[in-house]
Amino acid sequence: MARPTLTVLLIVALFGILVPCYKRYDFLDPVLLAAYFCLPLVLVAPLAADALAGSADSLNATIQRALLVALYGWGLGVVIVAAGVITVNATTWHERMLIPGGTFLAAGVWFSATAALAAVIAAGLLAHLFSAATAKTILRLLFLATLVVMVLLARAASPEMTGAFWRHMTSLELTRIGFYGGAALAAADVVALAVLARLRRAG
Repeated sequence: MARPTLTVLLIVALFGILVPCYKRYDFLDPVLLAAYFCLPLVLVAPLAADALAGSADSLNATIQRALLVALYGWGLGVVIVAAGVITVNATTWHERMLIPGGTFLAAGVWFSATAALAAVIAAGLLAHLFSAATAKTILRLLFLATLVVMVLLARAASPEMTGAFWRHMTSLELTRIGFYGGAALAAADVVALAVLARLRRAG
């Protein structure tokens, strides 16, 4: 079995089966599912850095490469969420299917798609300006820095701030964030993709 295929299977098994088995009903919490819809950002960045390094002969070549990588990461993210929902129902069956609300899922899928493309374009820009290896290093450092900042903010936040934050992390609020955030990202994706295509064509 090829190494990339094995890696994908391990990712699906970990996040789509093992975590839902451990979390059970808690896997269907809107906050956790929202985090799952952000998984493509992590999955596509290394692939995009390799696929979009260097220059291209045409605008279509850049757009096709970016869309294919984004589609791959987004599709894998959707498969993981679906596997998680199926796993929860298979392990805790109570005569009816437990699934998140359709509007919430639509917002998550929409945001996931636009965010995946944004991550692809960002990785492509870094790879073009520097190199694929440097782009991967920068993206890893940014991801690590984001985790560190989140941990520090969580520790420094007062109980009132923490309570206010979690009161806004409802299914309705996350749905709004998904739709509006996805729309903003889609507009930014169009502009950034045009910039990336021009840079790659110019060499």
